[in-house]
Amino acid sequence: MDKKRILIVDDEPDFVRVTQFRLEAAGYEVVVAFDGIQGVRTAHQEKPDLIILDIMMPAMHGHKVCETLKKSARTWTIPIIYLTAKGSKEDEELAYKLGAEYFLTKPCDPQTFLESIKKALEPSTKLERAEEKES
Repeated sequence: MDKKRILIVDDEPDFVRVTQFRLEAAGYEVVVAFDGIQGVRTAHQEKPDLIILDIMMPAMHGHKVCETLKKSARTWTIPIIYLTAKGSKEDEELAYKLGAEYFLTKPCDPQTFLESIKKALEPSTKLERAEEKES
């Protein structure tokens, strides 16, 4: 079975490094982008299986990244998990409205983080998203 590829879009290099290490240790392949524009571009080029997304970033904030990816025919089915320090109720509601699978706040329990990824990657979840989009 192929390794699942995860794109991390976050502007904090230390956070990205730790998260990348954790994901690779769990058996995932990881690609990174350090701002929103690079994140959208990388998502279109790499077609990852899942995206980990921060909100507060230069060039394009996370909500705009999510909105852009969910409106694109190439990337709308890719599950997005927000992982952000900006944990307001308004941000969480907007994230789900834009199509996020999960909204987690930093710091996040590593087990909860990995379980969210596993669940978001389940085939039934992807099938449900495709059916919702068609209706």
